[in-house]
Amino acid sequence: MIALRVTKVVCVLATTLLTSVAACGGPDAITATDAPVDLATLDVGNYPTEPRQVGTVANLDQGRFIEAERLGDYVPTPADIDPRFIHTNPSIASVFLDAEASLGKIMAVDRFAEVAPDFIGGFVSSAATEPQNMGIDMVNAVMIFPDAQKAATAATELEKLDFGYAPNNQRIEIPGYPAANAHWQPDQQSIGSWFATGHLVIYTWFYDYLKIYLEKVDKQALLDLTRKSLDTIVPSVAKFIPTPSTDLTSLQRDRDGMLGRTAPRPREDSWINPPGVYAGRTARHFLSDPVSTTKMIDDYGVDLYANDGADVYRARDIAGANGVRDELGGLTRKFTASAPPKNLPSALCKEYIGRQKLAIRFYCSVSYDRYAAYVWSHQLLDAQQRISAQYALLVNAK
Repeated sequence: MIALRVTKVVCVLATTLLTSVAACGGPDAITATDAPVDLATLDVGNYPTEPRQVGTVANLDQGRFIEAERLGDYVPTPADIDPRFIHTNPSIASVFLDAEASLGKIMAVDRFAEVAPDFIGGFVSSAATEPQNMGIDMVNAVMIFPDAQKAATAATELEKLDFGYAPNNQRIEIPGYPAANAHWQPDQQSIGSWFATGHLVIYTWFYDYLKIYLEKVDKQALLDLTRKSLDTIVPSVAKFIPTPSTDLTSLQRDRDGMLGRTAPRPREDSWINPPGVYAGRTARHFLSDPVSTTKMIDDYGVDLYANDGADVYRARDIAGANGVRDELGGLTRKFTASAPPKNLPSALCKEYIGRQKLAIRFYCSVSYDRYAAYVWSHQLLDAQQRISAQYALLVNAK
């Protein structure tokens, strides 16, 4: 897997992740070896090497974030809905409490708190058919409310709020979903839909840059895409069991010790999403190549994914973790190999030599037992120290 991270000046919980998977040997070609190196010989800089005990959330907002992360495991990716949507935009926050951060550019949110006062948290899934605004954009934001009545009211009021921001908006009915609140602009290839289902509101948005540029309109195409999206998302998120709002402050932050064995975020780094633990396939929301990422997850049996100061994947076995490490550390024409850390020859490091502006330059991957980890830094020595410390974390967490 070839991964590229881009520096972005945003809030403390901010990260931009662009990832694609390189063609490497299949899972059967990996030799399963798992003899740890002498941790005392590693250069870990000032990074921690002992696993953390991550307990319950510290406050209500942290509980809301965890609830939104739980929801993420049930939200399909755009590629699950339509295989054309394979270009994701990891610069958009997937887990959100502040609607402005994730939806402010595509939906009226200036009175969001007023018209949806009981909003708990949300998870956004987005992708395009072509990069650089040359195709169709799809966004699905699933928002959690305390009960079905409040969700239904929010869906109605949020659509009303957005409807008023363009004088030529017209309401439209989504085939198969007469209860959806939706509108479009007849002179633009764009549509927005708000559909309440249980405790959730699903906001679906399509914007066809190419047709708008060509001044073409296809109403049926927008309706078909919206229905196709809802047909996929509604049954999937129906499996999500919401936490009672009174219990949000008792939610656990970790899952199977994954966050505890993942390096914490350095203060100097910037991020978009909060630290979290997800089902393996949910990682596809955070990576820019969902097709190749899906293959890696399936090939090596990745069942859990954690993101904090590193990305950590749990594979089915040692061989699977080695395979994930090799995919993460793989090379393409945009990357050249860099030296591994001192006394950790199994780690793979590389340098980005492509043209992406503000790209983080160095990346390293490593594996131990069932776990594979991936880190990044602007400096090679720092990346080497980070991956060495992360390796020690994995060893010490046994």
